[in-house]
Amino acid sequence: MKKKNKNKSLVSQTIHMFVIQSALLGIVIVTYICVSYYTVLENMQTSSRNLLQLYGKELENKLENADMLLERLIYKNNDYDMLQSEKESERYYASIEIKKFIQEQITYDQYVDAVVIGDSTYGSCMDYENSDMAYQEREDLRQYALERAKEGSAKAEWMIVRIGLQNYVSKMYVWQGRSAGIFISVDHFMDNVTKKNLQKIFILLKDEQQKVWGGCGKQEFTCEIGKELQATPQSLGVYKNDYTLADGKLQLSAYVSKSQVVGQIRWNMILVLFVILILAGFSVFFINFLRREMLAPMGHMQRSMEQMQTGNREYRITKEFESNEFIVLKDAFNRLMDEIMKLKIQSYEKQINLQETELKCIKLQIRPHFFLNAMTTISSLSQQGKNKEIESYISALSKNIRYMFRAGLHTVSLQEEVTHVENYFEMQELKYPGCVFYYIDINPEVREWKIPQMIIHTIIENEYKYAVNINQMLTILIKASKADVNGEEMLYVEVEDDGAGYPKEVLQFFENQENTISKTGERVGLKSVKRMMELMYEREGLFTISNIEPHGCKNTFRIPAHAVQEMKEQKQIKMD
Repeated sequence: MKKKNKNKSLVSQTIHMFVIQSALLGIVIVTYICVSYYTVLENMQTSSRNLLQLYGKELENKLENADMLLERLIYKNNDYDMLQSEKESERYYASIEIKKFIQEQITYDQYVDAVVIGDSTYGSCMDYENSDMAYQEREDLRQYALERAKEGSAKAEWMIVRIGLQNYVSKMYVWQGRSAGIFISVDHFMDNVTKKNLQKIFILLKDEQQKVWGGCGKQEFTCEIGKELQATPQSLGVYKNDYTLADGKLQLSAYVSKSQVVGQIRWNMILVLFVILILAGFSVFFINFLRREMLAPMGHMQRSMEQMQTGNREYRITKEFESNEFIVLKDAFNRLMDEIMKLKIQSYEKQINLQETELKCIKLQIRPHFFLNAMTTISSLSQQGKNKEIESYISALSKNIRYMFRAGLHTVSLQEEVTHVENYFEMQELKYPGCVFYYIDINPEVREWKIPQMIIHTIIENEYKYAVNINQMLTILIKASKADVNGEEMLYVEVEDDGAGYPKEVLQFFENQENTISKTGERVGLKSVKRMMELMYEREGLFTISNIEPHGCKNTFRIPAHAVQEMKEQKQIKMD
């Protein structure tokens, strides 16, 4: 009982396709937005890293220059010892010399806000500051220097300190009750960064305790100076890069805001949404056009074909169409209907020929004398007590019979056919020991090439039937390789021997175009192979035979890549 096909309307399928198209378009848009977002983000992060490297190098140069300035003020300066002299005049002279030396050294370092030297023994203090510094700020620095001098000694390192109302990047040497320090206000320290146009990133200056002391750029969050930034960059919606200064005592942190990234791609998103709306409107218009101009005519064509399927071979399309394409289809359909009956008759005739040829192939392969000779050979070996030879012969015979019963109008790989032929040689060697020397030369690239089954076997069987002589060794050569035949790639197979060659009447019978059997009943296998090749590939001249000089014969096959007519193997007789 036939199952009913659940047919779907082309309109509904088109709508489904439109939905799928819209979904795919949405995926593309989302993917585009994500890629755009992360591309812009990566560019901004790269920009922030580059800016941070640039500004960090500038600030490092400031610190290195300040370090050298401070070292020049301290080392190899005997006036520092005079600051603790008991004589006031010597102390005064030393302070004048030190201040003069400070002024000379600081001339080329305009970014330094103040240099202060303090002595705790007599409470004296010498300093140099820029003209923009207020009086109270100078007093605060002096007081800080004297307090540090009272510590006696302390490790010198860069740090950020709050003195009075100002925040300074400072480094101070403290030894033997004296102190010498250099001070740069945080704003002055970062003025190179501040002068830049930082609309998309912002930079913070922090110490090793992560306390924030200064910043510049467009800040997306506020923080209290001198306090540690409590919120994490992730919670603030930003991305962070760091750059360390002064052996890790100071740190620059650059932040990229997510909102800035979204702002960069906002207009792109609006443009993409506008494109989506245009595509959606066009899709609706296209569906209506498709239904009117294509689906309705196709429906009529479908109903016409259903008429043909019901067996109405006289039906023809009479409806007038407007489009050239459907006019052509209508005319082609009507012409094809006229040709169907002719083609069907020809198909029936060709199928009959194929079936008859297949039966002939099977009959030709299953020859009674083959089995009688096999039984005779087994009996002879048994009388000679050659049990191992009998076992080998029966094994080869069973493989040969199994392969022969599969024979028909179908193809096998060249390797499978050659394996069967080698098995046939092995079986015949027990019957004709030392009478045949064979050599097989096959290009590895053609081992899987499909060939009609039994064509090589049939040639070898003819060799044993007509050419093998127990008094003389026969040499058989089987070669296979690719060849170009009139621009078409084919498998070229040759089977040669050095025997007496084909008789003249056999060559004449083979060349005869009529599908007749020889009067003697001999060499029928050659004619059957030729006819089988013509039926399967629908062309002539694929199998030829000839004699070679000084003696011997050659069988040549030219096998195309694909057979035109081939019966499925499962329809053949099989033997388990």
